[in-house]
Amino acid sequence: MFHRQTALKKQASKAWEYIRKLFGLNLTRIVLLALVVIIALPLVLFYFLKPEQRNDNKYGVTFSSKYAYQIGLDWKDAYIKVLDDLGARNLRLIAYWDEIEVTPEIYNYKDIKWQLEQADKRNANVILAIGRKVPRYPECFEPSWWKAMSSEDERDKELFEYIIRTVMELQSYNSVKMWQVENEPFFPFGECLTIKKSTLEHEVELVRALDERPILIQDSGEGGFWFPSYQMADYLGISMYRKIWYDFWGTLTKSAFYFQYPLSHWSYAVRAHMTGVPIERIIVTELQAEPWGPRINSRLTSEEKNQTMSVTDFLSTITYAQKSGFRDLYFWGVEWWLWEKEQNGMPTYWDMAKAIFNQK
Repeated sequence: MFHRQTALKKQASKAWEYIRKLFGLNLTRIVLLALVVIIALPLVLFYFLKPEQRNDNKYGVTFSSKYAYQIGLDWKDAYIKVLDDLGARNLRLIAYWDEIEVTPEIYNYKDIKWQLEQADKRNANVILAIGRKVPRYPECFEPSWWKAMSSEDERDKELFEYIIRTVMELQSYNSVKMWQVENEPFFPFGECLTIKKSTLEHEVELVRALDERPILIQDSGEGGFWFPSYQMADYLGISMYRKIWYDFWGTLTKSAFYFQYPLSHWSYAVRAHMTGVPIERIIVTELQAEPWGPRINSRLTSEEKNQTMSVTDFLSTITYAQKSGFRDLYFWGVEWWLWEKEQNGMPTYWDMAKAIFNQK
């Protein structure tokens, strides 16, 4: 027993000596200091930059006529229900270039004009998205003839002509309160040709020269750099997604999986401070309120939908957004709420949102 205790003491002494030598190394001290900083930094940022929960949130929706049609709705009927049954008065609407200029130099604005006319009648407020990259997958909606052009200069010339014509055609609507020029132009998502910074700058210059209303440019709330988009505009739009499905290699194999962003509600406001974008100039234009899965939402199974947007997720996301510190919150998924209600016998999402829009 005595010899065993002596041996243990010697081993403990040697171990302690190794630990002393290890902590005496500069590299070890640097690593430990780095770990302390990594652990403490989020706490320090939260303490000094944490957002205050707003009590004056303004709710809106992004409405896509194209997406409503794709999931099997009569898009005009759906839009009127968004206005009159749901009660939405803050809208982000979309002018789709591939529908407006099917043939070069022949413009047809009847669908977006009808939407704006209905918004005008109800004194609604509209953020109008224009350009070649606008909301809903595949993100870019250029006419086929434009994509077939081989000259980049000629493509830009046609794009600029479309921007000029669109602003001139639609600026008379009182409901248009803000122009959104392109959608996540610097974020590489969707089936799109790259949008050059110089091209976007010229688009913004054209809109400013034609109309005095403010301009918004959207960036990814989770993966964008924010400031490059904001510095060209008056407002920054951001997405706020929590649970997604993503096929990283486009193969529909094991590379595709469900993923939850590890972001706290306060991280968006902290990021705004750190990137130099004023919080009051940020609008959450895409607050996730629908599933994200391997197929269009109308074809997902209940299990697939619940992976990213269950009723619990819907409610928790609203609370999450309310705590983020941003006033303006535009839901993403209003078309799907109506599809769930009318074609899947599930009115829960529509009814919960309706209660929010009808708060006094």
